[in-house]
Amino acid sequence: MSVFDLIAENQIQDYNRRKANGEVKESRTIQPEERTSFESHLFKSIVGCYEKAAEKPEGERLALEERAESLRMQLLIGLEQKGMRITAQSMAKELMTKRQAILGGA
Repeated sequence: MSVFDLIAENQIQDYNRRKANGEVKESRTIQPEERTSFESHLFKSIVGCYEKAAEKPEGERLALEERAESLRMQLLIGLEQKGMRITAQSMAKELMTKRQAILGGA
């Protein structure tokens, strides 16, 4: 794991600790940067598959959901291989939330 990955993981742990102690304001919005990581592109692609699947009839929906699951696994495995376990857990939870919000209980 690179030094930058270690720094990022430490910042995530610190943020989670501060959030648990009520030191973080949830209303603060974070502006995305122009450059995004490969993981960010995967995340957006997964959410895009969920959104497209929500618009399709049941028969066509399955292929998009399978594609989303394949991309999700690629994302989470890639993060795990980089040693970014906390980030992987966080993204897995966020993707589950987005899937439920977009597709419902499907």
